[in-house]
Amino acid sequence: MAADANTRLSTLVARLEADPAALAQDRDAGDQLALEIGGELALRWRIAVVRGLIDVDPDTVREAYGELVDRYRDDAASLTHIKPLGDEIRRHESDGSLPSTLVARSDRRAKTQR
Repeated sequence: MAADANTRLSTLVARLEADPAALAQDRDAGDQLALEIGGELALRWRIAVVRGLIDVDPDTVREAYGELVDRYRDDAASLTHIKPLGDEIRRHESDGSLPSTLVARSDRRAKTQR
């Protein structure tokens, strides 16, 4: 069953990377599979989602990127794949092809007692 889920998510990732408009059709299934599978394939899915949002829903890109960074904040290897996406978003904001927005995010780390 895990192999089947990997195959399905691989197919969805490839489709989304080739056609960002597929996001509307595949988002729910891909998000669920990414939760089940995890790992590098889930990261690829989530990065493809943010890239897809650049084309299909630009007003939500900054928030989705912030959530992606939050999810992987303690995973340095994953962050090395995510950082270029942030650079790409900033370039799009600078050239005006993406709205420049500020997203207020709360600190999601557990607070320690002092």
